Amino acid sequence: MAESLLVGAVNDGAYKKTAASQEATKSNSTTSTSKTAESKGTQYNQEMFLQLLVAEMQYQDPLEPTDNGQYVAQLASFTQIEAIQSVQNDMATIEANSLVGKYVVINDNNKEVRGKVNFVSQDDDGTMYVNVNEKNYKVDDIESVVDEAYYGAVVMIEAFNDAYNKLPTLENVTLGNEKEITEAVTIFNSMDNYTQSFLKDEVKENLTKIAARFDELAKAREEAKKAKEAAEAEAKKDAETTTEETTANPAVEATEETKITDDKEQETNVEGV
Repeated sequence: MAESLLVGAVNDGAYKKTAASQEATKSNSTTSTSKTAESKGTQYNQEMFLQLLVAEMQYQDPLEPTDNGQYVAQLASFTQIEAIQSVQNDMATIEANSLVGKYVVINDNNKEVRGKVNFVSQDDDGTMYVNVNEKNYKVDDIESVVDEAYYGAVVMIEAFNDAYNKLPTLENVTLGNEKEITEAVTIFNSMDNYTQSFLKDEVKENLTKIAARFDELAKAREEAKKAKEAAEAEAKKDAETTTEETTANPAVEATEETKITDDKEQETNVEGV
């Protein structure tokens, strides 16, 4: 009879593998080929089970043979386990595919990655991947699946926090802070009620006060500008009026010049006397 891949002996009714058997088994697992590593592992388990079953039948105690019903029960148990594993694999695939279009949070080497799942793929080893932000990540690395509205709110709040942290204190608000204040107010006004509910009341109040203070300064600047423009216009108007009067009455100007000349002559005569 040809030598079996599994060679061993039965001690006290239990099958014991020899070193040669273990090496043969290791060699068999190394050289076996399959389409995927997952299916290879499944085939290996099937082969192992059948070989162990055959070995048990070969080395059973002839005086107390094992009941055939026990073999059937073992085979049925293994079949059930195999079916359960298949169902689990199918469920994992279905679960992964259900993530398409949803927003997830992924732990990528202790770095948080968030985004929308574009598609799901599976490699030759049976590992499932999700494509987020144009990059593939293992499904097992997903920490949470978030609601779309919640995800949008979190992104908006983070943008607002970045802008809010650039704002000056209320006492230090100047007209030079227009860009920072406008950015924070614009983001806040674009939020819906749900998103605004993520902000603390004191943050909202402080933003309102800072914006009001800036509006006061801007209004004062505008009023000062208008007052200056009005004063310049009035001065220009007065200058034009004076020029027009002088041009329109040349005789008056001449009379005044003659009077000045006569006054000078009288002063000269007095000095001569």
